[in-house]
Amino acid sequence: MKKKLFGILLLAFIALTIFVINVDAFKVKSQPNEASVKETTVEVLRSAWDEYGMFSFEIVETDSIISIGMDKAKSEFKLQDYLDKNLPEEAKSKYNIKIFKKDIKELEKEHREVIEKALIRKDKEEN
Repeated sequence: MKKKLFGILLLAFIALTIFVINVDAFKVKSQPNEASVKETTVEVLRSAWDEYGMFSFEIVETDSIISIGMDKAKSEFKLQDYLDKNLPEEAKSKYNIKIFKKDIKELEKEHREVIEKALIRKDKEEN
């Protein structure tokens, strides 16, 4: 009788241990890692690029900020709503979102100037 009781308790202990290990392993697998959260965040930001008039974004890990530049003619409210609906919960809790708006014509001019300076520098280096 004692052997049967000991055997049953031993089997129950082994089964419980296996169950606890499997549950812990499942928790670890189901929690997204930081790389996948960042990757998903970048995908969401890229998908909003044209529709919401974005011209830049940067994820600053050290300050936990997502900095977004957008055309001032576009709706910041609509972009914010899109991000609220599509960013992973982990990203929304980790990062503060800072949106700045500029005139698209001004940005295009700045972009042309940067390219021209880069081309001039390249010509000087080659000669």
